Amino acid sequence: MNPAPQSKETIQQALQDSEVRYRRLFEAAQDGILILDAGTGQIIDANPFLLDMLGYSHAQLLGKKLWEIGFFRDRALAEAAFARLQKKGYVRYDNLPLEAKGGQRREVEFVSNLYKVDHQKVIQCNIRDITDRRRLEAKLQQAQKMEVVGQLAGGVAHDYNNILTSTLLQLSLLLEDPNLPDGAKRMLRQLESEAKRAASLTRQLLLFSRQHVIQLKPLDLNVVLANLVDMLRRLLSKDVRLEFQAGSNPLWIDADSNMIEQVVTNLCLNAQDAMAPKGGRLTIDAGLVELDAEAIRVNPEARPGLFVCLAVADTGCGMDTATLKHLFEPFFTTKEVGKGTGLGLSIVYGITNQHGGWVEVASQVGKGSTFRVYLPAVTKALLAKPEFPTLEIRRGKETILLVDDEKTLRDMIGLGLQLYGYRVIEAANGQEATQVWDQHAGEIDLLLTDMRMPGGMTGMELFERFKRTKATLKGIISSGYSEEIMKSQGLMDPGVIFLPKPYDVKVLAGTVRRCLDQAGLHRG
Repeated sequence: MNPAPQSKETIQQALQDSEVRYRRLFEAAQDGILILDAGTGQIIDANPFLLDMLGYSHAQLLGKKLWEIGFFRDRALAEAAFARLQKKGYVRYDNLPLEAKGGQRREVEFVSNLYKVDHQKVIQCNIRDITDRRRLEAKLQQAQKMEVVGQLAGGVAHDYNNILTSTLLQLSLLLEDPNLPDGAKRMLRQLESEAKRAASLTRQLLLFSRQHVIQLKPLDLNVVLANLVDMLRRLLSKDVRLEFQAGSNPLWIDADSNMIEQVVTNLCLNAQDAMAPKGGRLTIDAGLVELDAEAIRVNPEARPGLFVCLAVADTGCGMDTATLKHLFEPFFTTKEVGKGTGLGLSIVYGITNQHGGWVEVASQVGKGSTFRVYLPAVTKALLAKPEFPTLEIRRGKETILLVDDEKTLRDMIGLGLQLYGYRVIEAANGQEATQVWDQHAGEIDLLLTDMRMPGGMTGMELFERFKRTKATLKGIISSGYSEEIMKSQGLMDPGVIFLPKPYDVKVLAGTVRRCLDQAGLHRG
């Protein structure tokens, strides 16, 4: 049965209802919509979202051609796209730059379709603002890149620590020689000093890679800054005007005071370089801020909560976008060769991350820069852990099983232990150590082993295996990574002493003696 024919009035009403529905969708859409005449490219209509996004009024757009409006920054591209659209009926751009009336840059997805309305060909352009999404994607890519660079830096630092341990052991062994001429001693002590500087560099790399855990205690940032300012004024050149006013209220953070001082010092030295040679104004400020969910939209590293914000601002040369992209990468520097290591800001980044915070930078070429360091605020200061004095180093006669895959390092550790009276049995890996243990288990008092070795067996696994057959065995685990990192990865046991690399012979002997004395194995 055929449906009854609709009256002219019913059809007209349906068309009106359809037009009302379309108009409501058009007006309420959360994407920009632009309607063009397909023949001329003139703008027929634009919805409120587009007008608000680009800062134009309805009257400013109507009757204009697409490429006559300032928001299309590339006129040739707009004309070519319109010609292609007339021919193919469809054009899509996943990342098209537009410019708002006030000059703000917007990134948009742009999709255009050609169709007929009342016998007239029109083009509907759907324009989605993806500026914030692109900004977040760029920050995420930067964070991922920094993670990879951090892993590389950590690996380099770990290997370098083995070399430095061997170097420091050899130097300290040579300095133990009572017949060494004074001139040779001075040279060796200078070399020892340089090696310790290099060890400091590896610690900075491990801080950057988040593979060295710092010692935290409650600090009032205002007090830290007030104590540091006098030193900074002596450190900075006379043409840098340092301004700081301590706040009246405490700014409590859980932090390592030396590391926070290093952050501030590095930022100030960086600011001084940016203001050279004429100098300028350097401002240090700190305050309490509470961030909401909106902070995450701007910076994916941010999070809601209560934070102490340390701001260091300068009136220097500023930085362009290309420089900002690489700013925190280790060894990246805009300075002349020999003028800087490129580690200052990467250390700031690493320390801040290890404190559970992040860094934000605002800079314009010729207008200076502001670095903002956000650190979690604490509301209650806890008592610091008591510090214990180091024990006097004594000699021993115990037998030590030494396991390390690096022969040069193993030889130097063995020499150092023998200098303090110990008997040393060496092994290069877990398999060799197991063979030695099967032959000498009754004689071995202590296992001194590297944490990571070839063959898949860790130092901790080796200790646990031997401990099952000899309950009195004591263990020392050595690594270029920090004890806290080892514990977080399940690689450490409370019954084992940790010996961080690099170390000299006195630190080695002191750690061994402390471990053995705890075991009650000292035989005089």
